[in-house]
Amino acid sequence: MTDAFNMLRNPEAAALARGDLMGMLERARQREARLDAFASTLPKVTEGELASLGQSDSTCPICLTPLLALLAEEETALAMDSPAHPVEELGITRLAQTCGHIFCRKDIRGWLYQGNTTCPTCRRPFITLAPEDTGTGVDADAAGQAALFDDLITAALATPPQFDEYHPIFGSPQGPRRENLEDAAQPAHDQQQRDAHFDYDDDRSAFSGMYS
Repeated sequence: MTDAFNMLRNPEAAALARGDLMGMLERARQREARLDAFASTLPKVTEGELASLGQSDSTCPICLTPLLALLAEEETALAMDSPAHPVEELGITRLAQTCGHIFCRKDIRGWLYQGNTTCPTCRRPFITLAPEDTGTGVDADAAGQAALFDDLITAALATPPQFDEYHPIFGSPQGPRRENLEDAAQPAHDQQQRDAHFDYDDDRSAFSGMYS
C-alpha cells in the first residue's frame, strides 16, 4: 500500500512501474504464443497407431486413464454438438519429435502450460524456451490484476490526488481548519459586543439625573 501511495505521489515512478508491467505482460503473451505454436504441432494418435506401437493396453502416465478409453471419449465428444472439453484437449498425443512417449492431450497440454519443458516420463526436453519464459508464467487472474493495476496508475497520472485534503493517518489528530475556527468564534464575538453595549447604556442611565 505504501508503494502504491508513493507511485501516486510520484508520476515518474508510476510511469516506470507501468512500463515494467507492460513489459511483463508482453513477455507473457509471447510465451503463450510459443506454447500455442508447439501444442498445435502435437499429433493425434489413432487406435491403429496405438496398436502398431504396441500401446493398446497402456495408460496415460499422468492421469492413468487407459488410452483406448481416451480415444472412445474423444469419439463420443466429437459426435456431440457441444463437447465437455475443448476439441484440442481430446484424445491422445505423442512426443513424436523427441522421446515418443504417449499421453492424453489434456494432461500434456496442462503440463506444458505450467511451464514444464521436459517429458513427464523420461525428463527429456521436448521444447526450448527463452530464459525469461521458464517458470509458470502469468495466468489469467494475474494478468487481470495487472491490467487493473495499470488502470489505477493511468487514472492516478491523469488526476493526481490532493493529499492536503485528507487528515494525517499517524501523529496527533489534525485540528479544525482556521476558517472553521473563525466562523465558530464570530457569533460569540458579536454577542460580547452587544452585551458590552447594553452595560454601557445602563451605566449612562445611572448618571442621567445628575445633569437634568
